[in-house]
Amino acid sequence: MRAKKKIVMLLSAILLTNVIPSSIYADEAQQQELQKVMQEINQKNEQLNASSDSTDIFRYNFKNKKSKLTKKDNAIMWKEYKKKKVKKSLSASLAKKEVAWLFRLFRSQYGLYAYYGGDAKFEEAQKAIIKEIKKQDTIKVKKYQKLLHDHLNFINDAHLAIGEELFLQDIRLFSDESVHYIKKGENFYKEEDLEEDAIIRINGRQPDVYLKHAIDEDGSLTYYPYAMLKQEDNSCNYNIEYQSGKTESILLKPAKYSYKETVDRMYGYDQYESLAYVEMNLAYMKEELPEERKRFLKDVSNMKKQDCLIFDLRNNPGGDGTLIDEWFQDYTGQALQPNYNTLRIRPIWINSAKEMKKEDKYFIKSGLKKDGKYYYINYPNHQYLKNEGKKVFVLTSRRTSSSAEAMTDALRNIENTVVIGTNTGGVLINMANYQMAMPYSGLFLQFGECLQNFEPSYFKESYGMEPDIYLTGENLSERLKKFFEKYVI
Repeated sequence: MRAKKKIVMLLSAILLTNVIPSSIYADEAQQQELQKVMQEINQKNEQLNASSDSTDIFRYNFKNKKSKLTKKDNAIMWKEYKKKKVKKSLSASLAKKEVAWLFRLFRSQYGLYAYYGGDAKFEEAQKAIIKEIKKQDTIKVKKYQKLLHDHLNFINDAHLAIGEELFLQDIRLFSDESVHYIKKGENFYKEEDLEEDAIIRINGRQPDVYLKHAIDEDGSLTYYPYAMLKQEDNSCNYNIEYQSGKTESILLKPAKYSYKETVDRMYGYDQYESLAYVEMNLAYMKEELPEERKRFLKDVSNMKKQDCLIFDLRNNPGGDGTLIDEWFQDYTGQALQPNYNTLRIRPIWINSAKEMKKEDKYFIKSGLKKDGKYYYINYPNHQYLKNEGKKVFVLTSRRTSSSAEAMTDALRNIENTVVIGTNTGGVLINMANYQMAMPYSGLFLQFGECLQNFEPSYFKESYGMEPDIYLTGENLSERLKKFFEKYVI
């Protein structure tokens, strides 16, 4: 009991909460409930797999006669962004010239070009933009930027940016925590109904589409309704149908959740006996944060010894994806096979055969195969590794993005991994490989030449990955600590 109290104090310090009385420890029924939930999660994760769709359908036919980047284009592209001032206005002729350049770039190097409709879709957008530009002799760059975004709004890619503005849809998490729901067998019930009347549909769909595992105000497991929605309104009504024929309406509002705007440390590792807390606030890059990267990888040997590992990614916006591969290799002894397939275009502006050979060697060493103008890798079978009874808890928020989402995905390849929090940021279908200034307007341009293709039910850009157990509402740290004390330690 003394060891348990010390672990509670450790969690209190980490999560900035007060020490909780021992009276909240779970009884046998609650412990069995968590075991049942973990079995359910393990069964789901064991079936995870990359999309069965071949990435071949997203390859562009570079042999056609459509205009692509020229040597002249390449010469004007690689200028230091900070030395390029954004103009206030552009002549119509220069604006048209830049639009033509931008769409040659998309066709030649943008990884999601075929994914988002190829020539048919992009040429339609280009014609519409040019038509608007022709209506005036000059165009203000702010208006020009908006024009580009408005006509390219079919793209949902949070790594694509024009003028510092990302192409990310505004998707919000909605919920209602005013009523608890329970599940007995295959049926859901309103907790206050004491299993008298089963729910058969919510919003015309199966109840489990919306009713998700969650942590309530006492730190106990329950079910609350959740939905990721693209809408401007701050509420939505869903209809619940019961077996008896009764119906009622529930009101979903934007879910409350929070994360720190600033962090006290970029990396932290706190340990007590069989439990360790890993605070990972960036996927540390070799050049920018070498010490944090070294410490993180050095601590893997200790992480492997812990019966319970808490991975806090709530404040992690991403970073270097290669770190995830290194960590996974060190922790499991196996190379990571993520739950997505990868297709990326070879850089077409490398003129030196020696440099191109070096580029090919790098990606082949990373596990990709080369085929014409593409590198690719497909994972036909899911990787699911036993964890000797050890548990891994991953904490996420909407701030958990990019490489942090790749880390969340990788951890799900390990048995007894439970993700707690909210949907992740939904920033993983592409990567930001290049940043530059557009040649005539000076607008910032960021894009990637990669497609990471997921099963849509598992991950969608802007929607992110669902947690296994939602944690939203008030006093999140207090509730999280209560959950760990009650069920885990």
